[in-house]
Amino acid sequence: MVLKGVENRLERIFERTLSRPFKGGLQPIEIGQRIVREIDLTRRLTSQGPISPNEVRVWLSPEDAERFEGFQKALISELAETVRQHAISEGYNFIGPVEVEVFIDDDLKRGAVAVQTDFAAGDSQPRLLADDGRAFRIGDKPLVIGRSPDVNVVINDANVSRRHAEVWRTTDGVAIRDLQSTNGTYVNGHRISAVSLSPRDDVTIGPLHFRIELA
Repeated sequence: MVLKGVENRLERIFERTLSRPFKGGLQPIEIGQRIVREIDLTRRLTSQGPISPNEVRVWLSPEDAERFEGFQKALISELAETVRQHAISEGYNFIGPVEVEVFIDDDLKRGAVAVQTDFAAGDSQPRLLADDGRAFRIGDKPLVIGRSPDVNVVINDANVSRRHAEVWRTTDGVAIRDLQSTNGTYVNGHRISAVSLSPRDDVTIGPLHFRIELA
């Protein structure tokens, strides 16, 4: 089911831009499948739970690499998001930010994909991800969410207070606090005042849903 979700998401992202010229050749979905399988094979079990590789290197044949010319940045961005989404679905953690690189291997035949994964420690770079596609880095100062144009995360909706909630970094991760909003802040369907967040938690503020990404 997880792999099918990856396929569907990649398909939606690329169908308008890549499906027509790439029919019959290597598809982004196939690269995503190969990465997901390699992550599952190389994940590590620790006392704090399973750890996913966070560095992914992909090799393509010269012919396939040429066919992706002009779409490399979009492809790499979506493949990195595939790694994050798969880790969330499987309950994997990261020890550093996710990075995906794509290279050319002259010895590979058309349609072949080689993938290598690794674990690389790095500073945590937590983000707040909204279901409308926006992403916000959670830095040293709290992210304020609300209807006011002066806050960090603006939600233009009458059900959202001007300063509705704030998200900030803690020594253990990320937490959220309701700022005495009228309609409340909800985590996994429960109205909260303040609570720590995990990547699996669903945060609802007005019409939007949020989740966090820790690494």
